[in-house]
This record gives sequence, C-alpha cells and structure tokens, in this order.
Amino acid sequence: MPSSEGRTATKPYRVRVGGVWYWVDPAVLRSALEPGDVILVYPVTGDPVLAILQQDINAAEVAAAGAVALSSLEGERFAMPLAEIAALHLTAVDDVQ
Repeated sequence: MPSSEGRTATKPYRVRVGGVWYWVDPAVLRSALEPGDVILVYPVTGDPVLAILQQDINAAEVAAAGAVALSSLEGERFAMPLAEIAALHLTAVDDVQ
C-alpha cells in the first residue's frame, strides 16, 4: 500500500497495491468523483486505502450522514466519516505494468 506522502501530491503518480500498479490522479476534484470510481482514500490518520466509491460524495444524504459508502475491491462494504478523510485521489489500473 502507498505511503501517506501521496495525500499532498499535486501530480499523477503510480502505486502498487497487491500485485497491481495503479495511476493515481490527485488533480481530479472530489466533487468530480462518481459512484463506481476506484479511489485512493487518505485518512487523516492511518494508512491509505484503495476503495470503490459506492455513492455520490456530493449527495445531500452523504452530507447529512457525515460518511460516505465505500467498498473494497473484493466487494466488502464499509463507510468512512467525511471528517476522517484527508484526501481522495482517482485511480486507474496501469495497463502497461
């Protein structure tokens, strides 16, 4: 898993998660993320997590709940409080690997 240094990145970078390389684009705004996007979540404290966004992060119900629904790449669902998220970066599998 990538280090927490990526949370302040401003240019695209690569990370390896398991045996797969991903391109990470920190320039994509949080408001542009959509359900189904694979993202790298940098919590305020702790290690980053690769996850799939399960709901519109801009939706009123997300703001009201104060948490966003995510899932692991294996399909395990979980929620993360918005206040605990330092950064969200859009990712894509690096086909060249």
